[in-house]
Amino acid sequence: MISSKLQRVKQKLVEQCTHCNGISCNICLSTGLRFSKYHDAGIPIDYWDKPWKDFSGDKNFKQIISEKIKDINNVYDNGESYAFIGNLGVGKTFACSAILKTAIVNGYSAHYTNMADVVTLLLSKSNDTSEYFKKLKEVDFLCLDEFDGRWISSSEKSQMIFGSLMENILRSRFQNQLPTIICSNSPDIDSVLSDDFSRTFSSLRSKYMKVFSVSGKDFRKAGKKNES
Repeated sequence: MISSKLQRVKQKLVEQCTHCNGISCNICLSTGLRFSKYHDAGIPIDYWDKPWKDFSGDKNFKQIISEKIKDINNVYDNGESYAFIGNLGVGKTFACSAILKTAIVNGYSAHYTNMADVVTLLLSKSNDTSEYFKKLKEVDFLCLDEFDGRWISSSEKSQMIFGSLMENILRSRFQNQLPTIICSNSPDIDSVLSDDFSRTFSSLRSKYMKVFSVSGKDFRKAGKKNES
């Protein structure tokens, strides 16, 4: 379970701390507290301890994200929202995680999720659906990863329900100037939602989102090659 994983990661922080030699000190405890907040925000464990300065991909994209991180308060005050478009493994999740981590450290609420989980939860009959829907609309910083049409059922009813809910969430966030990041492998993100919802999303995106194309190689495959 993820909670057990969190506890183990925090335990290793103490064990491997060079400042206290495993006794426990303010430094390793402070890092553990940050990791707990990243966990609660849904940020993948892979990115908890990865500083953005170590990103070795698209240099222009790295510079853009670095500037956003340096002035996270301005990003929030202006309600800046972004769409990161690029192939698998080019650093889109790394970038949005870096932004969310910076927001959390600066006292903002944040939530990372992916489209598959959003579809599952919003179309379910769970009692938690309304609370989750509220969270997606109101959290200070939101990242929606894997924004891809393959997660949506082909049935007209499912497309209508999800399209309506997603439009409601995005429209509310944009109009209330809440930073929203969408990551997608699809070069045509306007076509992810169907019919009228596609046209509405396109209109909202054009007005409220800055689109960044992310180039580069698939670092996941490169990592496996380096390990072999």
